Amino acid sequence: MRTRLTLGAVLLLAGPLSAQGATALYTHWNALTGFEFQRYGFKQGLGIESASQWSLPLVVVAPLGRQMSLDITTHLAHSEVVDSAGNALSVSGLTDTQLRLLYTVGRDRAVASLSVNLPTGKRSFSAAQFGVSSSMSSNFLSFPVSSLGTSFGVTGGLAYAVPAGRWNVGFAGSVRFQGNYEPVHDSSFTLSYNPGLEGRLRVGADRVIGSRARLLLGLTYSTFSTDEFSGGAVVNGFFNPGGRIIGELGYAYNWGRTTLTLGAWDFYRMAGSANGVSTPDTKESVLNAEFRLGRQLSPKLVIEPLVGFRQWSPSGYRGGRLATFGVNGRFGLTDRLSGVASARLGPGWVYDATRHRRADVSATGLSVYLRYQR
Repeated sequence: MRTRLTLGAVLLLAGPLSAQGATALYTHWNALTGFEFQRYGFKQGLGIESASQWSLPLVVVAPLGRQMSLDITTHLAHSEVVDSAGNALSVSGLTDTQLRLLYTVGRDRAVASLSVNLPTGKRSFSAAQFGVSSSMSSNFLSFPVSSLGTSFGVTGGLAYAVPAGRWNVGFAGSVRFQGNYEPVHDSSFTLSYNPGLEGRLRVGADRVIGSRARLLLGLTYSTFSTDEFSGGAVVNGFFNPGGRIIGELGYAYNWGRTTLTLGAWDFYRMAGSANGVSTPDTKESVLNAEFRLGRQLSPKLVIEPLVGFRQWSPSGYRGGRLATFGVNGRFGLTDRLSGVASARLGPGWVYDATRHRRADVSATGLSVYLRYQR
């Protein structure tokens, strides 16, 4: 959950808010659901044959008066890992539920937010199931749902946007508190985990270039206080996760019914420490880039072929690489009902540090989302 960061809110604040006056950030009811599926197949003796996940997102956004809006998000998810012998182990259920209240401060440039994580998901697993859950949190594979559940948590934040010449610039900061829980609990071993506070700073900027192009830039920095964990006589201590930095770039160029889009982000995780000793092997970087070429075939249909690239660079050894080829389709069914469908395939590899060689990876992704607005 900590590594899935985005600057979307800040980048949006820099544009639409100036035209909304004292109204809520979201002024219409919205409901979104759909189906997501992602699978990775592994070859050449990694000890794992595949890792896959499907999920059903459930999102509701509601305006509350002229200055507030509320959104509710949860998922129903199923994750599965198959080992090289064909044995499958899975975890499934409802995830935690996030409630977020947004309040427009003053006239049109600042938004305060209060988010609450309700522990409606499964948060304690057997040791074997915990291995499946941990596989879904990989920064490189980037599954849609990284965790079924944690504990009660509260996040408070403030975002501010202002014009600066030809640019729109947005700033945001937030602090998150999360309660302790037991991620591993079975007859032989119990692990208790008490997460530290998380602080996050964001800056985003965008501008129009000429009459057809737009550029978006973003930077996020996250820092954490010390995590504490205990497991009887087996595991006891504390861990400092190290800071995270995410840089983002977006560029769009439009001519007629065609739009070329470039999106890229780089996630960099600094080294942490365990019980006061530095852990340089926790450093990593994930670079992701994607090109899309969208063509509007009708007022209610846009087809968008795409190609993507992802590079994982952990500390100490070669990590992995993925290429992506796919197509998106954005469609309108009625004035209130619209959707997005996506299909993706891609080859790649991960480095097998035990055998000191590359192991081939194949990726498959399918998704369909429907949104209703009134």
